[in-house]
Amino acid sequence: MKKVILSIILLLNGYLLIAQTNNSRYFVFKKSMEISQKDLSNFKQKHDSLIDSEYPLEEKDSLMNKKLKSLNLTKIFEKTNDIEIHVEYKNDSIWRFRKQKDEMIGGYFMILKEKGILHYYDKTKQHLYNKYNLFNKKYEYEVIRDLKNRRRIHGLDCFFIKLIRKDTEGNLGNTIYEIYVTNEIKLPLHSVLNIGKHLENTFPIEVKIFENNLSGIAETIKLISYQHR
Repeated sequence: MKKVILSIILLLNGYLLIAQTNNSRYFVFKKSMEISQKDLSNFKQKHDSLIDSEYPLEEKDSLMNKKLKSLNLTKIFEKTNDIEIHVEYKNDSIWRFRKQKDEMIGGYFMILKEKGILHYYDKTKQHLYNKYNLFNKKYEYEVIRDLKNRRRIHGLDCFFIKLIRKDTEGNLGNTIYEIYVTNEIKLPLHSVLNIGKHLENTFPIEVKIFENNLSGIAETIKLISYQHR
């Protein structure tokens, strides 16, 4: 009888091990631009002065200044197409890539669950060509959690976080992140966002990003599907 019980235990352990090694998750997000007509009109009026403030007409910045003005950034905002962000988590590694109109854009980004080093790979995932430490303390962040502000999104219990990335040098003010996150998915915020703050078990489900002095032009990132693989 003991041998039978031991065999069952070993069999169950084997199933658990297989389940753990195959416990991958796959998420797809949609990234869009949201622009109010009022703020688009306001941006058009400030277009050249904003570029002048970021790239003054000095010798080293004059070329960039002229190039940005010639691009007509308002038209770029108006015609920006949605982008899909694909995120796969497996064995503590988080892989990301982007698609637009069913075509992959650029290569892969890989980051470990507990680390802040972003690895840049080509489309084959074979060649690592750059690394960047998200947690290099370049910016200071203020984190505001509102646990009473909750929503159910895709069946997940989500609560609200507001992040303020301080910027004392630029003319657009601080960068604001308004995010609904869930702790039902045990992944950090930087799984999806390239952000210099390690917040555990705050997987983002809906994100709105805007500059404090240009709040009518915002980037949104929203989860549209997820599955176990």
